Amino acid sequence: MKTLFYDDDLGDAPIARSIFLAGPTARGVPRTAWRAEALERLAASGFDGQVLLPEFRDGLFDEHAPRVFGGKPSPAPGMRPVSFNILRWETTGIERSTVVLFWMPFVIAAEDDPRSLPGFTTRAEVSRELARDPSRIVLGMPAGALSGAHIRYHAHHAGVPISATLEETIRAAIDRVK
Repeated sequence: MKTLFYDDDLGDAPIARSIFLAGPTARGVPRTAWRAEALERLAASGFDGQVLLPEFRDGLFDEHAPRVFGGKPSPAPGMRPVSFNILRWETTGIERSTVVLFWMPFVIAAEDDPRSLPGFTTRAEVSRELARDPSRIVLGMPAGALSGAHIRYHAHHAGVPISATLEETIRAAIDRVK
């Protein structure tokens, strides 16, 4: 299994046999807990494709984001260069991956608590992909996820099932890549 991080150039072609790990990112920690678990489960399953992980290879987001994403200006009025270039990397990865796995635990805790995963950006990304190409997405959302009804509604209408556990979501993504 090969993992591609924010530090990596995604190139211009589709990324063969790949899974993009989309979902909320914890702040203040080097790796979001659910993504670390997903990587472990993918490796343990023998997955031999590529995993796109929208985090840095090592180190904290606030330390690396300005260096990696701050160099190119934003052509979008009122949008900071770092935000624009992160979204460009993520959108490129989502559009070029074989499968986009969305894990949506949606919980709000204290601002500096890494367990706080409200998923504001994730909600926009999953809505976009449900409208753009639902055949490429795998959704997972545990019972009790905060304000997930609108995603459940649109996923139902798009014919996209939602798994209740991260393990089930990963298994469905692996099956879709095959």
